[in-house]
Amino acid sequence: MRRGSIIGPVVLIAIGVAFLVRNLWPDIPVLDFLGRNWPYILIGWGALRLVELFAWTSSGKPLPVSGVSGGEWTLVVILCLFGSGLHQFSRRNSSWLPRINIGGLDVMGESFEYPYAPKSVKAASKTPRIVIESFRGDAQITGTDSDEVKVSGLKTLRAMESKDAEKSEKDSILEVITQGDQIIIRCNQDRADSRTRITSKLDISIPRGASIDARGRYGDFDIRDINGQVDIYSENAGVRLDNIGGNVKLDLRKSDIIRAIGVKGDVELKGRGDDVELENISGTVTVSAAYSGTTQFRNLAKGIRYTGVSSDFQFEKIPGEVRSTISNLSASNVVGPIRVNSTKAKDVQISDFTQGVEISVDRGDIEVRPGRLPLARINVSTMHGDVDFSVPGQAKFDLKATASRGEISNDYGDAFRIESSGSRGQILTGVVGTGGPSIVLNSNRGGITVRKGDVLAPLSVPAVPAPPVPPSKPLVRVE
Repeated sequence: MRRGSIIGPVVLIAIGVAFLVRNLWPDIPVLDFLGRNWPYILIGWGALRLVELFAWTSSGKPLPVSGVSGGEWTLVVILCLFGSGLHQFSRRNSSWLPRINIGGLDVMGESFEYPYAPKSVKAASKTPRIVIESFRGDAQITGTDSDEVKVSGLKTLRAMESKDAEKSEKDSILEVITQGDQIIIRCNQDRADSRTRITSKLDISIPRGASIDARGRYGDFDIRDINGQVDIYSENAGVRLDNIGGNVKLDLRKSDIIRAIGVKGDVELKGRGDDVELENISGTVTVSAAYSGTTQFRNLAKGIRYTGVSSDFQFEKIPGEVRSTISNLSASNVVGPIRVNSTKAKDVQISDFTQGVEISVDRGDIEVRPGRLPLARINVSTMHGDVDFSVPGQAKFDLKATASRGEISNDYGDAFRIESSGSRGQILTGVVGTGGPSIVLNSNRGGITVRKGDVLAPLSVPAVPAPPVPPSKPLVRVE
C-alpha cells in the first residue's frame, strides 16, 4: 500500500466500527448488512483514491506510476472473496456453517423459541407403527398404557432477524397424521426459510405395544418402555434405550453415545461413533461399525458378533462383562467359543471363561486366565508382545509354547521340556494328564509365561439387600 495513503486507516476504522456495533447492539444484523452491501466498500475505496490523486495534482506532487499498488490489489481480491462468501452466507441456510460463540454471543444469528401446540390422535390398534420423519432435534419417546399418541415440545429457530424467525415458525407446523395403522409425526422443518435453522425438542407418548421408525439429521433419541421394534437412522445422533421388547436396529453415521439397557429382542448396530453400552440383552447382538470410544457389553444372553475397522471379536454368551477400546480388550466371566482378531496394536485380557479361545493380534500383550474346568482348545498368537497364560489347578492339557525371539518361563519346572528355537528363541512343550485339549501359545517378538493357578469358584450374584422395615409407629420430630 502506498505510503501516505489514507485507505489503510479507513479500512481499519470500518472493521472496528462493524465489530463494535455488533457487540453493543447484537440485535442489529451487521453480518447480513455487510453481506448485501459489501460492494459499496470497493466503490468508496476507489472514490478515496481519486480524491487522493486530485489532491496530489493540485499540490504539485508527482503522480504515482500506478493508481493502485500491488498490496492494495491483494487486499481487493481478499475483500471480494470475503464479501462474496458473506453474501452466500446471508442467503443460505446456516446449518452448513460453523457456529462460533464469542462471549456468549452466537455470530450466526439470534435464537427464538416457540412451543408446539400439543397434538394427539387415537391409534387404530394397540400396536401401531410410529414414523418420525427426518428432523433436526431431540425426541423423548415413552410407552404408556393409553391408546393415544400425544406429541408436544419446543422448537428453536436461529435467524438473523425476528421477522425471518416468525415466518419460519408459521411455515414449520407440527403434524400428526394417521394412515391406517401408521402414525406419522412431521415437523416440516424443510418448509422454513433458507436463512433460518430449526431444531425441535419433542416429547412423545405412544401405546406401549407400538414400534418406532425414526429418521433424524441431528439430535438425540431417548426411548423407553416400548414392546415393539425400534428402527433409527440418523446422520448424527445419540441414542438411549430402556426396556425395549422388540428388535433394535440403529444405523448412525455418527454418534456420541449408544446406550441400550433391557432389550428382549436382537440388537443390530451400524455406522460410526464414540461410546457404546449394552446391558441385559436377551437377543443376539451384531455390530458392524467403527467406534473410537469405549464399548461395554454386560449380561448378553446370546452373545455378540463385532466387526470393526481393524479388529473383530465374538463371544457366545456374556454373563459378565466385555470392555473394548482402541488399544485394549478385556473380558471376564464369558462363554465361548471366543474369537478375537486385531490387525493393529491391542492388548487382550480374557479371564474366567469356558469353551475354546482363539486370539490373534498384530501388536499387543495377551493374558489368558481360564477359571473353569475342563479346559477347551486354546490358540493364542501375537506378532509383537508377551503372552501370559495361567492354568487352573488339576487341569489336563497338551501344551506347546513358541517364543521365536524371546524367553519362556513356567511354573511346572522340569515337568515340561524347553528347547532352543533358532538363535534367540525357545519352545516349551509338555503334557499334564491324559485326554486334555491342545494349548498353543505363540509370540514372534516377546516372552511367554506359563503359570499354575487355582480353580476359580463360580461367580455368585450378590444378594440385593432387603428394604428397611418401616417403623410401627410414626416418627415424632422434636423441635
